[in-house]
Amino acid sequence: MADAAACDRRPPIVSVRSVTRVVGARTIVEAVSFDIAAGEVVAILGPSGSGKTSLLRMIAGFDAPSAGSISLFGSEVSTAGRVRVAPEHRTLAIAFQDATLYPHLDAVGNVAFAIRHASSAERKRKARDELASMGVVDSDGRDVATLSGGEAQRVSLARALAARARLLLLDEPFGNVDRLTRKDLIARLKTRLSTAAGAIFITHDAADAVELGARVLLMRDGRLVADGLPGVLAAGEAGDWARDYLRAGTTVDG
Repeated sequence: MADAAACDRRPPIVSVRSVTRVVGARTIVEAVSFDIAAGEVVAILGPSGSGKTSLLRMIAGFDAPSAGSISLFGSEVSTAGRVRVAPEHRTLAIAFQDATLYPHLDAVGNVAFAIRHASSAERKRKARDELASMGVVDSDGRDVATLSGGEAQRVSLARALAARARLLLLDEPFGNVDRLTRKDLIARLKTRLSTAAGAIFITHDAADAVELGARVLLMRDGRLVADGLPGVLAAGEAGDWARDYLRAGTTVDG
């Protein structure tokens, strides 16, 4: 019982409090608040311009909130107008829609780059294992410029996972792949995320959240309008707009 009580007292791994982001005269994100517990997989959904990418950038530390605060693992990392902890010191890993691979490294080298505290041989071994988990084999010495879009995204995801970060951020990870590749990547990623410390991903397709079993943060016009499991939101418990949006199954990028 004491162990359970201690777990209940642990702070959330992500805590967003009344976060607002204003650019020029435009409010991009407005008074958004939520917590994410250890082990949770959370999808940020919303139409174009809803503020979901801006929110992710603030969690990553690329942008500062204009108001409010963000804490990671119990420590405040951003406050109004200030990034207190730089992105590289936030113990997180990021994969983007456009796989950004190091052109001077092969696929194994790209993934090995994310692995720390191991010998060169061990890093390469672990990199190959991560690549295999994402469906990439025989990648030693292969120029990343020769990879297809789907292959490049597999390498990008493998690199993010290899970092063993305390928080994984995925920005439209399936946006540039075909449907068959998407289905395969979701199945592989779901297995890996089941043991992850926590993950936040943005997707242009609400079905991604359903297939990954993710909790949904639904945004509209910069505000958080619904928070819950996809099935609950699609049943109408968060209002007609959230219901219709989730039932539509497909959203546009934003």
